[in-house]
Amino acid sequence: MLANLNVARRLALGFGLVLLLLVLSVILGLNRLATLNDMVERVVTRDRENVALANRALDLMNEQAQDTLLMFHEDHPSMVRARITEREVAIDATIQQLEAQLEHAPSLLLLERIREQRDGYVNSFLNVAQHLASERRDEALHSVLIDTVPRVNGLKVSIEALIGMQDRVLREMGSRSLATFDRAYQMLIAFLVLAVICAVVLSAWIIRGVIRPLGGEPEAVRAVVERIARGELDSPITLRPDDRGSLLSAMRAMQENLRHLIGERRRVELALRESQARFQGLIETFRDWAWEVDAQWRYTYVGPQARSILGYSPDELIGRTPFELMPPEEAARVQRLAEAARIASQPIVALENINQHKSGRQVVLESSGQPFFDVEGRFRGYRGVDREITDRKQAEAARLDEVERLRDALVREVHHRIKNNLQTVVGLLRREAGKRPEAQASIESAIAQVQAVAVVHGLYGQVTRHSVMLCELVPAVVGNVSELSGVPIRLEGLPLPEGRLLIRESETVAVALVLNELVTNAVKHAAEAAGKEPPRVVVHRSGSGAEVSIENPGRLAADFDFDARSGIGTGLGLVRALMPVPGMSVSYRQKGDLVRVEVHIAPPVLSEAPLATEGILP
Repeated sequence: MLANLNVARRLALGFGLVLLLLVLSVILGLNRLATLNDMVERVVTRDRENVALANRALDLMNEQAQDTLLMFHEDHPSMVRARITEREVAIDATIQQLEAQLEHAPSLLLLERIREQRDGYVNSFLNVAQHLASERRDEALHSVLIDTVPRVNGLKVSIEALIGMQDRVLREMGSRSLATFDRAYQMLIAFLVLAVICAVVLSAWIIRGVIRPLGGEPEAVRAVVERIARGELDSPITLRPDDRGSLLSAMRAMQENLRHLIGERRRVELALRESQARFQGLIETFRDWAWEVDAQWRYTYVGPQARSILGYSPDELIGRTPFELMPPEEAARVQRLAEAARIASQPIVALENINQHKSGRQVVLESSGQPFFDVEGRFRGYRGVDREITDRKQAEAARLDEVERLRDALVREVHHRIKNNLQTVVGLLRREAGKRPEAQASIESAIAQVQAVAVVHGLYGQVTRHSVMLCELVPAVVGNVSELSGVPIRLEGLPLPEGRLLIRESETVAVALVLNELVTNAVKHAAEAAGKEPPRVVVHRSGSGAEVSIENPGRLAADFDFDARSGIGTGLGLVRALMPVPGMSVSYRQKGDLVRVEVHIAPPVLSEAPLATEGILP
């Protein structure tokens, strides 16, 4: 299994084993060093501190023994007793600290014995203190000599034993530390020797695995590769007698195959040049312009017909893109469509595009092309033909203009006749209003609404492209209401200085009826406030739309709320029903002695009129 590994895997395996051995050596060494450090720390700090504490306890007990005897010789034994009491507290604190730090089991047992002996000494001392307090000095002296001093001596002996035991623990710890260091040192040496042996063995194994697959020394193999790279395919390659699968053997086989392939390629190229010459002669007989572009849309082949179609020679177009021959907007449009076809790997079929002739005139082409790919399926470009259709497009445009002109004339005639018929209806309604006085108000309202619709059709009968401007509709509606009511109406703000606004065809009648009803309502209330100013209509731009303000003298009713539909009559109810939403809103507000109606008209009801839009015909 190991013999089948390649060079890279052998190198990886070898370095991995050596690295593993080194890592294990370092880990084990660090582990042993950590253990040794713990031992040393224990010897140097904790155990030595335990010895110091035991010595301190022994010193304190010696002082206790001295002060115990001084109680019988001092004039002020109370001061001696106070020192003894304070020293007892210090001894107790030292013993507690030793108990907290000791880990050696025999030392802990001995410390427990010292604690019991200390308690006995304290009780004995308290007994002596009581005798002295009762002035029984003989009994106190006898108790000291017989009980207290022996207890102190026994306690000192136990503490000295504890000190000796801690000294032995220190020596044992030192010996164990040295033994641990020796073992760690020997283990590191062993692992390093093993790593060196593994490195030597693996190096020999890797070198053998490199030379044999190469078929010779690396320098010799490199020289053979360089000769083949320079194209020297006739140089001989010498192999070992039993060499069947080395790199040199493969190089010799490749050399023979390359000689065969190059000879075959030369024969194919010769046949291809002959075929291209025949194809070129055939292409030059066509009227259409054949072309080829690469993946970046650059011309790599241009047929000779380009000179007669666009005025450029093939050499002038090679390396350029078709989009460079088009106006900027047309180039952006055509490139977007071409890129979509390329992404989908679809052919380009009859794509009409406008090009600039070398002389500056515009030429309309119809382009068709098929994508082509290399042997690996990667996109390489398009091949196709361009056909000039300028004359055909001009004839088609002329035909469409004529059709549009006839259609406009027919539509204007239809609107004109509808207006005449509506005027007839208005006349009939007026006659009927004279016959029916009780319904005259309702009939007059219907006449105003029919007249507003007739105004719209009258406007459509005067314009082309079936478009009505707001600046045309408002004066017509105001004039119609003023004519029907006999009340003069002031119209301000027209024409609009910021440009004309086009009303959407499907909303023109609704806008006209809404304005007609609001202006009629203003005229009605202005007539009720006789002697005051006439109604006023103001038109002005507001963002992308327009504001139509209608003012008349009067006051709004207390319960009037247009938005909540409170206090509105039939006419304003009709306004709410006809108002296009979104795109139109109506609001009422009181402005001193005037009632002001603000009509906001915005997209999609209104839009900017393009420059090519025609207005009222003369």
